[in-house]
Amino acid sequence: MPPALPLPPADEGTRVPGMLLLRTDHDDAAWRDMLERMGELPGMVTVAGGAAPAPAPQEGAIPRRLVVVEAPAWRGATPEEVNAALSAAATWVPDLVLMATDRTAATPGLRPLRAFRPGADPALFRITPRGAALAYLMVHCELALTFEDYTEWAPIPPEWAPEEGEDLDVWEAGLPDPVGHYLERLDLLPRYTPPARALPLLPQDDTDLIVRTDFGDDAAWEALLEAVYRPGDRGPIEDFTDYLEVVEDPVFEGATFEQVMAVLGEADQVVVIADAAAMRDPAHRLLAVPVDGPIGCAFRVDPGTVGSMLVNLSIANQDVEDFMDDATRRALDPGRRW
Repeated sequence: MPPALPLPPADEGTRVPGMLLLRTDHDDAAWRDMLERMGELPGMVTVAGGAAPAPAPQEGAIPRRLVVVEAPAWRGATPEEVNAALSAAATWVPDLVLMATDRTAATPGLRPLRAFRPGADPALFRITPRGAALAYLMVHCELALTFEDYTEWAPIPPEWAPEEGEDLDVWEAGLPDPVGHYLERLDLLPRYTPPARALPLLPQDDTDLIVRTDFGDDAAWEALLEAVYRPGDRGPIEDFTDYLEVVEDPVFEGATFEQVMAVLGEADQVVVIADAAAMRDPAHRLLAVPVDGPIGCAFRVDPGTVGSMLVNLSIANQDVEDFMDDATRRALDPGRRW
């Protein structure tokens, strides 16, 4: 049995949400590649020995914690051993456990991690490093239901264990794609990097957000807003002014969508970003970023569609996938399971 997990003590007062990333394989190159894909995430601390980490430094207004354990004593550990250690310790318990295994090393295209929510009889699923990183940025929004969906999208049921002598590559090829596989098919591969300066918290009340991140063309910005608020020439019934909140703070100049996600105080299903590409595009197509379900599977949307998209999502009349372009849908699911 491995030693106790090097975790911080249980939080006093409000619990800090977060994840545990545990290395259980021996491939140094694969481990470095996996960490590179995850990015320089806020609240991340690495533990190489047996000592519990100091509390993670908090960047920005949202507390979160990613404890990365590289301790040699945990090489070869099983999910059952990790879950048992978490249930036995009087320490902070993560919202999600991520395990880099020998199969992470053996699958360089996606680097799938094994994942589970701690507790009795946890359900295992697979998730890519990019998928895990973007979910981590939203973990403060309570993703329990999202993680339940992930166990259905990319499960590793016990009965699917490889038979004796079975080729593991063949066995793994028969599993569902890991959560986050679609992120590897996007034109711009998502990866969080710290902003040049701290970004303020983006609270959400009863309205959805459009965040401006490019301030080089005010005329393009005004045209974009006009198309969002009053699409086409269909009269005041199509005026979406009361349903949207625009964030026009120059501190967000040049911010990436991952950096915007990291400061969302609450999240519905999608955040809309007016970036440099939207300003330069004659059609002013904005960047829509899901912050639930297929988190981070960003796509372009016409400004005249934004209002109806956000309203229909808020009343659960449609899903975010209904508004994706065909290329993004193919990236999301080449087999058209959605």
